[in-house]
Amino acid sequence: MILNKREKLTVAAIAAVLLLLAGTGFLLLNGRGGNDDDAIQRRANTLTLVRTYVEKEEFDRALSLLENLLIENPDDGEASELLDIVLAAKRARDRIDAGEPVDRTELEEALAAARDAAARIASAADEAWRAASRISTESRRDTRGAAADSAQDAAPSDGDGSAERQPADTTTTAAADGESDRDAVARMEKEQAAREEAERKALEENLAKKNAEIQKRIEEVNRNVAQGKQAAESGSYRSARDSFNRAAAALPEGEDAFNTGKYLEMAESLLGIAEQTDDSTIKTEALSGALEYANEALRADPSSANAYWLRSRIYDGQGKDDQALADLAEAVRLDGKNYLYVYELGRKQFMRGDFAGARKSFETTTRLAPSFEPAFFNLGLTNRRLGRTDAAIESFRGATRIKKDYTRAYIEIARLLSTKNDLAGSIRNYESALEIEPGNVHALREMAAAYSTRGDFQSAERFFHEALALGSDDGRTNYNMATVQLELGKTAQALDYAKKAVAAEPRNPVFLYTYGLAGERNNMSDVAVQQYARAIAADPKYVKPRINLGIMYLEANRLEDALNQFNAAYTVEKDNFEVNNNLGKVYGLKKDYTRAVEHFARAVSKNPKDITVRENLATAYTSAGLLEKASEAYEAIVKMDSTNWDARYELGKLYIQLGNKTGAKEVLENLIRTKSDYEKAAEVKRLINTLE
Repeated sequence: MILNKREKLTVAAIAAVLLLLAGTGFLLLNGRGGNDDDAIQRRANTLTLVRTYVEKEEFDRALSLLENLLIENPDDGEASELLDIVLAAKRARDRIDAGEPVDRTELEEALAAARDAAARIASAADEAWRAASRISTESRRDTRGAAADSAQDAAPSDGDGSAERQPADTTTTAAADGESDRDAVARMEKEQAAREEAERKALEENLAKKNAEIQKRIEEVNRNVAQGKQAAESGSYRSARDSFNRAAAALPEGEDAFNTGKYLEMAESLLGIAEQTDDSTIKTEALSGALEYANEALRADPSSANAYWLRSRIYDGQGKDDQALADLAEAVRLDGKNYLYVYELGRKQFMRGDFAGARKSFETTTRLAPSFEPAFFNLGLTNRRLGRTDAAIESFRGATRIKKDYTRAYIEIARLLSTKNDLAGSIRNYESALEIEPGNVHALREMAAAYSTRGDFQSAERFFHEALALGSDDGRTNYNMATVQLELGKTAQALDYAKKAVAAEPRNPVFLYTYGLAGERNNMSDVAVQQYARAIAADPKYVKPRINLGIMYLEANRLEDALNQFNAAYTVEKDNFEVNNNLGKVYGLKKDYTRAVEHFARAVSKNPKDITVRENLATAYTSAGLLEKASEAYEAIVKMDSTNWDARYELGKLYIQLGNKTGAKEVLENLIRTKSDYEKAAEVKRLINTLE
């Protein structure tokens, strides 16, 4: 069964939400809160789960968790702030789903604001910060991974028929790609640490050759540093600090290079304690001690890039974002060829919204380390935020050239190609992702959305069905399947899927509208009216349910009820074609022809190629006594469609009324000559006879 114009869920709305996920970024959540270790850990775990749900665009689940945190502690300001962030993201996605005209810049700014706020909160977190920022636990370095922009940028990438970034139980695409980035960073960090260790040993050997006293000092310092590091690895801050203090006291005077290295070793070790502990007091003290040693290292060698790099990470742990950025920038200035410094600077710039700066840093990283795929991937995310779509695609392709099985990069390429209306290319890249991970529900759902946008609803049905079979039985996927079933005319199935979507998200206005539309297509007017009303209650500015409900009232001759709905819609979207066309109809039936003309004329201006609304306008002009305007309207219709016999007939009659007998005779005789079997031929001939 083919849907009429007002009933179609436009593929444009489906495609629009692809932009949302494709632009969404990640939230860095704070893991602190509560009065004891268990409460702290429980809150950290909860916030980590919130982050997961936000990345999956499962906003209702994230909101539920945050509400639970606020019930437990109403004074949890960070949870309250995150609640507002998630609500804003959900509203943005719902506006896209509703097919509202939303400026992409507005969405990008909302997502950027969410990232910035989350980053501020995350600066005080421990394990949650490490997980969100992709810290390599093996090296204990805060070289957090990709500056992910997924909530696609979201966001996505999901909406009327599109798919969210949501790992299923059978696949862990985002997690796997995150691990890959961490592995790449950890590998490079190991290489750098090995180089630094070799330099330290060489320095110590040279110092030991000077004299026995220096050699004795070196041995004492190394012994105490080793003891302190061993204590730190076991989590004993006090023992570690005591050993390090003894080592600091034994450092030989005047040997700045050696002393700098040892201060950095001690600072690194204390930073590791701070990163691992769940005790807020120990964390604070360890960070303070690490900062003390880092400052000593810089006093010994003010040109040490490594010292600035380490102090930047310490400031990160203390939540001092500005100082952390300044030190990192100085590390890059002192050692511009250390691509890990440059990469981390790009990540920070990205999170602060300095996308131009991030682009420069990531481009530099790709030149310094052409086999470091996270830099190419993050450059792609940055170019996308800058609106440089082609450059973003090439950056993501650079990542796939290095890492052939980079699933997420293929998905990002596919999303961007969708925005360029290159649906064939988009589908090919989703297929590449699925060749690597056949059960990746991200790719399945988004490829289904691409097929839906392409008008291939059978393929869309197939891949949405696969996503559902793989456990993606969420509200959005059921909603997407409902829209496809409606397009295929499978109204009964559409009703079932729409009902499941609403059960999952009872306050989602788009899901409610779709449930109402499915009810209407199944001739279940009670379901349609009820669900349209619920959609309006959920979002009074959502125009689509008002239009459909108004039309149902209009068809039932409940003109005042219809007028109320159309007028309410008109206050939201004054240039909406369907709203104005239907307002013209209602006012015409109420014999208020002046207003009927006003709204039909506005509708024509929005869709000049629509013959039906032009006919409505011509009729309204005639009823309003504006015969010349009416004749002009019919002349335009005949010019657009020479086979519109009724328009010719009405034009001939208007010419007679206007006293244009010559014009009337020409139009009517041409009508009979061209369409001799016209149903009103007898009347046409009678009119012609009156013109003799």
